[in-house]
Amino acid sequence: MPAKPLQGLKIADFSAVYAGPICARMLSDCGADVIKVEAIRGGDVMRGPTGNSRVFAHFNAGKRSIALDLTEPDAQQIAKQLIAQSDVLIENFRPGVMAKFGLGYDDLSEQFPSLVYCSISGFGQQGPFAQRAAYAPIAHAASGFDYAYLSSQGKVGGRPPDSGIMIADMLTGSYAFGAIQTALLGRMQSGRGDFVDVTMMESMMSLIPRQLQDAQLAKTPRDGGFRPIRVSDGYVMICIISEKNMRSVAQAMNREDLIEDPRFAQRLQRYKNMDAFVAEIEGWSETLTAEECEAVMNNAGVPCSIYTATKDLFDHPQIAERGAFKQMQDNDGTFKIQNPPFQFASSDTATADSVPELGEHTLEVLTQLLGYDATTVQQLCTSGVAHQYK
Repeated sequence: MPAKPLQGLKIADFSAVYAGPICARMLSDCGADVIKVEAIRGGDVMRGPTGNSRVFAHFNAGKRSIALDLTEPDAQQIAKQLIAQSDVLIENFRPGVMAKFGLGYDDLSEQFPSLVYCSISGFGQQGPFAQRAAYAPIAHAASGFDYAYLSSQGKVGGRPPDSGIMIADMLTGSYAFGAIQTALLGRMQSGRGDFVDVTMMESMMSLIPRQLQDAQLAKTPRDGGFRPIRVSDGYVMICIISEKNMRSVAQAMNREDLIEDPRFAQRLQRYKNMDAFVAEIEGWSETLTAEECEAVMNNAGVPCSIYTATKDLFDHPQIAERGAFKQMQDNDGTFKIQNPPFQFASSDTATADSVPELGEHTLEVLTQLLGYDATTVQQLCTSGVAHQYK
């Protein structure tokens, strides 16, 4: 088995729900020893009523779990001892919460100067919105993303889209993953750690760069966008970016007259006449199935895809070829979670197939890593400072 690229790195993960945990899980996938610090009552809310849901597994596979009541001074001392042996701390509480436990960056930076401290929040550590509660749908709305998405549908002033996919969490966690490693590289040069401040709002803003530029123009151009193309059994997506794409589409449809049509000859004209352009394509595509249209377009060198249902990804030939899923086991049977969306030629980055129970590693971490004896750990658990899974 190839070595993992971040082997030897230690992470103190105080985060919960999605954004922080997915960042820490990818660090674990790459070989870091991630110790998840959870509340003794229920732990991470994503555990759900069963204590170990499959969604929790997706975000926390491969980690070790200890459970502490951080309102207790003894638990705060344990946390500091853990941090003393860690390279990175990750947290996604509301700004100021960690400081209440004596675990804020200002509390720790002088004592642990090499620590990389990553805070993930909705809006940042300072500013008028800093104390606002934020989940992914809030970041989608506040960042301009939902408005830009609505505008791309030609529905300015209409009802914004429903939020069911937590884009902000996954994107912010990915940015944090990269920022942490950048800070670690910086530490190799300076010898000091750093404070990494990652926000959901700004992460979502990074998805709309063209819209941000267009909004600064005196007259905002309408976004022609990319429209689903109707076929006999549904829709496909066809992306016509270049004039070469346009020629290939026209030739594949046996409609080379479209290349000279002044309404469609150039990209700007196509955007201005999008309704008519789509109608011309659908006059041809509606005679084909989605698979037939996809095959014709891709054979012609035109980017085209059917709309894959989520349930069909598990048997998708491209995904199977890349080994994109890790098979897991729980009391209800087998299930799959996604490996990181990157692979290395000579290193292993596959997700571990273990998922920690709440406090499963409390005894192990406190005795083997922090030097407590088993009797002391038992006393800490009895007094409610810590929790050990049994």
